Amino acid sequence: MRYPSHPAPSAGRTLLAALAAPLLFLGLAPGAKPPAPDPVPVHIAGIHVVDADQVLLLLADEKEQRVVPIAVGRDQGLAIYLGREKTATPRPMTHDLLVRILKTLKATVERITVTELRQETYISEIALRDGRTLHRIDARPSDAIALAVRLDTPIFAAPGLLRSLGEAAPPGLDARLDHRLGLTVQTLDADLAESLGASGVAGVLVASVAAGGAAQKAGVKRGDIIREVDGRPTADPDAYGAAVGRADGAVQLDVWRDGRTLTLALR
Repeated sequence: MRYPSHPAPSAGRTLLAALAAPLLFLGLAPGAKPPAPDPVPVHIAGIHVVDADQVLLLLADEKEQRVVPIAVGRDQGLAIYLGREKTATPRPMTHDLLVRILKTLKATVERITVTELRQETYISEIALRDGRTLHRIDARPSDAIALAVRLDTPIFAAPGLLRSLGEAAPPGLDARLDHRLGLTVQTLDADLAESLGASGVAGVLVASVAAGGAAQKAGVKRGDIIREVDGRPTADPDAYGAAVGRADGAVQLDVWRDGRTLTLALR
């Protein structure tokens, strides 16, 4: 019995067809790139002064297990910190001025996203809403984040940029993530202490507080200065870690906040 003549598929073509089938099943043409994963929400988990000219900004995921480490200039780091703490200045700083302009024009920043790392430089995007038009504006992460903290705008990052805290932390980073109590502390340097009106106060600065953790439930707030844990001084993150490690059961924190010393019990 004779059949219509068709060229027999080569082994290479057969293999290519087999590989292409899953892509077609997923709705992707062979050679097409899969869609990028959705950005994940992040927040500022630490602002660490590295040296006289550089500040390390840590953007952490919700569980504070993975971070995006971004090095910014000292002035940009201070602008972000002052904006996050809603600290008033005698005259509007650059980002305060931009906020006033946006509000005057009735434009809103819907979100900012750290989108990629390109040639050792982080790239970010501001989603600016003007009426029915959404503008996507290229920006330095430091500028975008300085706006976001002043406007309480959500911050996102591409998931591929997130790294474990241990991997992301450079040598000399004086910060500690405390899973037990649900907070992150960092070294309190002279500039940060002065900006808080806490010159001369010794302790560690609370950089972030995890939602639903023991610290939040006890009333610990970002920007607090923890001076002692169960009566043990906490001059730096290592001393804090040692003091918490020795605590058994409930933990008592002596906290400086707005010129007052508070005692908070954590369970």
